[in-house]
Amino acid sequence: MSAADTVTPGSPAYAEDAALARELADATGRLLLDLRASTPTGRDREYAGDEQAHEYLTTELARRRPDDAVLSEEGSLDPADRRGRRLWIVDPLDGSSGFGRGTDEWGVHVALVVDGQLAAGAVAIPGRGALVDSDTVAHIPDSPVGDELAVTVSRSRPPHELRAVERAFDVRLVKRSAAGVKTLAVLDGEADVYLHSGGQYEWDNAAPMAVAMAAGLIATRIDGSPVPYGQDDPYSPDLLIARPSVHAAVLAVLRGH
Repeated sequence: MSAADTVTPGSPAYAEDAALARELADATGRLLLDLRASTPTGRDREYAGDEQAHEYLTTELARRRPDDAVLSEEGSLDPADRRGRRLWIVDPLDGSSGFGRGTDEWGVHVALVVDGQLAAGAVAIPGRGALVDSDTVAHIPDSPVGDELAVTVSRSRPPHELRAVERAFDVRLVKRSAAGVKTLAVLDGEADVYLHSGGQYEWDNAAPMAVAMAAGLIATRIDGSPVPYGQDDPYSPDLLIARPSVHAAVLAVLRGH
């Protein structure tokens, strides 16, 4: 395997897959925007969004990549259904409750994992007109930790590790819903770091992690270890995404608390 074929987000070997991820995330997002415009707020809209987005994504992946396996939040969790070298991990509607309520903090995640490693991904935040993928995302240069650290966390479940970070830094919270929205807050410079604990699943963070890594951010678990993908149990407990210098500084605090 040449350097160009290394399994990593942004590798030229997976540019075609990143383009497909972008195309499918964009098309699913437009489907959801049409649904939002034609239905009243509430749980019925939320459930319809989950169902229709899942059906569209899985049908298209079966047509476009018939030999690949698929893990979707709305699909089967039987590990036998996702064996194989190439696995697409999708969240057809990340932040479905926000979609049902009419907010713009929801998105579509499409990621490819090859031999257990993230290879490509795309995130669409249709309500904000945002669409990024691991092949074309702009590289973010590293910069040192400033006087203030902007930390994006869950609106409803801020991580308990946040207390240690607040003791070490002058923290400004950027509360957002949905993993893709929080990851894009770091990509856009609205936040310096995305800190999460308390549980996600592979479909929540696979595509956001792929885009973040391709942009030059460091994306790991909160102990600094890689986030595994393609596991029999798709539970994914925590993550830390930031520029290299910020990631190192926050990781040092988390390891010491």
